[in-house]
Amino acid sequence: MVPRPVLIGCAVVAVFAGGFLRWWREPSRGAGPPGAETSLERLARLDRESSPDDAVAQGRLATEWVRLGLRSEDSQHLLRARIAARRALLIDPERVDALKVELLLLHHDHRFRELRDAAAGLAEQSPPDAFFVGLLGDAELELGRYDEAEAAYQRMMDLKPSHATYTRVGYLRLLLGDVDGAISVLKLAADSVDRRDGDSVARALCELGDAYLAKGSPDTAFEYFTVALTHSPALDRAHVGRGHVLRSRGQPEAAAEEYRVAVASRPRAGHRAFLADALAAAGHEEEARAESTRAVHDVADDAREHARLLLEQGGDLAQAEALARQEMTHRQDVFTQAVLAHALVSAGKVEEARPLAAAAVRLGTRNARLHHVAGLVEAASGNRDAARHHLDAALRGFPPLSPRAEAKARAMLEAWTPPANVGARAEGKHLP
Repeated sequence: MVPRPVLIGCAVVAVFAGGFLRWWREPSRGAGPPGAETSLERLARLDRESSPDDAVAQGRLATEWVRLGLRSEDSQHLLRARIAARRALLIDPERVDALKVELLLLHHDHRFRELRDAAAGLAEQSPPDAFFVGLLGDAELELGRYDEAEAAYQRMMDLKPSHATYTRVGYLRLLLGDVDGAISVLKLAADSVDRRDGDSVARALCELGDAYLAKGSPDTAFEYFTVALTHSPALDRAHVGRGHVLRSRGQPEAAAEEYRVAVASRPRAGHRAFLADALAAAGHEEEARAESTRAVHDVADDAREHARLLLEQGGDLAQAEALARQEMTHRQDVFTQAVLAHALVSAGKVEEARPLAAAAVRLGTRNARLHHVAGLVEAASGNRDAARHHLDAALRGFPPLSPRAEAKARAMLEAWTPPANVGARAEGKHLP
């Protein structure tokens, strides 16, 4: 692991010598002139015009469809990517771009063990290709094998420092609780992205916004999300980030508007859940219930997220536990451990929940949801000081807890607080 700090340290100097600041001044190019063919129209035309027996054309189509599909989460785009990749591999089983698409689809389908094995094999066959090593690291991350993920990312860094490499290393550092280190690396990622690609620039800035949320600097995070929108005005994660900050400022109506734009841009269940939380916090109970119902309906294909939403909404505990256990059979990262621990402690299975909750916070990740679950489990175990530590961190952290979870956490803290301090806690003030 010796080369990485040296490499990153040199690059940080270059960035702060003037490279990064240009993102704050120069929005990238927007859409083409009125009447110009859109990316989707161009791809659809190429799909119609390309021969199914042309491996080169099908490989390129697969790459473009999967890129579009992963950003939009449109299942039809991903299906077209899958079909084009299979066509290419039928003609040329070693077609590299089609193999890469196959790996990306394994990741999308949460088939992480298959992804790890396939990526490891391809990395051995093509040692200079950092793409396979990066996906190997991604699979290890989802399987909760963080040392192995770090080793893979280090190999990727040694092969080819790039936007993709820096982004992965930054995310891993966030997971490990090294927020300042993550911010340094994510600035390298932002500086190395293709400036002509406004969407990628905006996403890189959102990575930094998320890191500043983890750092506890929501005002700085808000600025990053806002600048991101100058590069990609409809980017959902930028609106979600702004919504988080506005909720933390006690502005649920304004937060709801940000989440509403995010849902309109990309109707993900998680976005709907945030919108429902903001609406509930603003007193719009009926609309909040409707959005919550839609969120649970839309998340049916993601067992972990489905379980988490059921738990947050006070839904079917047995179903939530079954879904979380199902997810743990093929994904053992800290977030899946936390969801299962939440389901177990909610069902009164404290002994089984305790090691999972401890594992979920062992890395030092600054995430409100992880601290919230750890606080619930410590409270159920009778460890009041530990519970207080985690619940305080959950209430201060991001993403914001649901109003229901927040009210419960505050009630627990107030019940343990001497009468002289109850008023301060009720107002959300931090006590010494």
